[in-house]
Amino acid sequence: MSYFQTYFLYYFVVIITSVLVASARGLSQSRFRNFSKPVFWFAMLIPIIISGFRYGIGVDYFNYERMYFRLTDNPDIIGDIVHTRYEPGWIVLNYLVKIIFDDVKYVFIISSLIIWTIHFKAIYNHRSKISIGIATLIIFSTLFNPSFNIIRLSVAASIVMLAVKPMLDKRPWKFLIIILFAGSFHYTSLVFLPAYWIVNSKNANVGLAKRTISVLLAVLLIILAQPIVSFITSFEIFSAYSHYQLTYGNFGIGMIVLKLPVIVIILLNLKKLKLSQNKIYQISILYFIGVILKFFGYLADYVGRIATYFEIMQVFILAAIVKVQTNKYEKLLYTTLIILYFLGWYTFEIIINNGHKTIPYMWIK
Repeated sequence: MSYFQTYFLYYFVVIITSVLVASARGLSQSRFRNFSKPVFWFAMLIPIIISGFRYGIGVDYFNYERMYFRLTDNPDIIGDIVHTRYEPGWIVLNYLVKIIFDDVKYVFIISSLIIWTIHFKAIYNHRSKISIGIATLIIFSTLFNPSFNIIRLSVAASIVMLAVKPMLDKRPWKFLIIILFAGSFHYTSLVFLPAYWIVNSKNANVGLAKRTISVLLAVLLIILAQPIVSFITSFEIFSAYSHYQLTYGNFGIGMIVLKLPVIVIILLNLKKLKLSQNKIYQISILYFIGVILKFFGYLADYVGRIATYFEIMQVFILAAIVKVQTNKYEKLLYTTLIILYFLGWYTFEIIINNGHKTIPYMWIK
């Protein structure tokens, strides 16, 4: 595809998918409700096809291709789980592709199917508490193109999204199982385990203490990053990450400036979310922890990605903020601001700067 055709294709995915999902929600509240679910799940096919049937797109594409052949050329699934740095869930997926299809392209097709099916399911689980059209727009603006590269992390992040409902419903065992499953695709997702403890409290004072402690610990984690990372990478399972060099002194305000509109919108609406008894209010603290953890990106390339599991909570929080607005003008204002912000961010990060190197697009051979 040409550059212009690629731009059109990506905007089509982000905008049309969001419109279809929003339309599905509207249909569910009309006499055409029987068409709601088919439209919703049809919308899912668009990103799966574009994401799954790509070729050579993103800096990590051929790394994943080589990983597949390295794992499956001499079949020893137990040995690969024990002796390689790759997670067991990802190893099993590669072996299943080898056994069933014997074609590496299905690694990308199936991983895309997993990522977007689970993301759509996570959104659908909260349809009564959020604007699912806004949630879809945010997901695709921030996660669609990155998923072409950080595939294992993207699978894990989608599964973490699925864990939000049992966390809010106070179902610890289901939450634990889901996060462990996410960890089977990317070990870093285990960092989300404390989220259940942070979010759920018996009374307001305990909850405030937990949130305060969590923020302080997140800041401390950044300050003590070097010894902490050294300790973690001393274990064999994480030793592959020991080559990341942490360097202080490169902190800037650029990241905060870019996130400031989201931070302001959330802060202005925290009380309204709480008074509306929308459970999504409880996970607001996780987003702010994610903002702090994002500073890892200033210390070393790629390490800041652990913030993804917390930062992704903005999908639910902002969509809930739109949902709880009772004044039609305020609802329109926040809807417009959020749409403009994330489309602007997408244009700057993906279209102009070619973030994650996904332009131009190429169909599978």
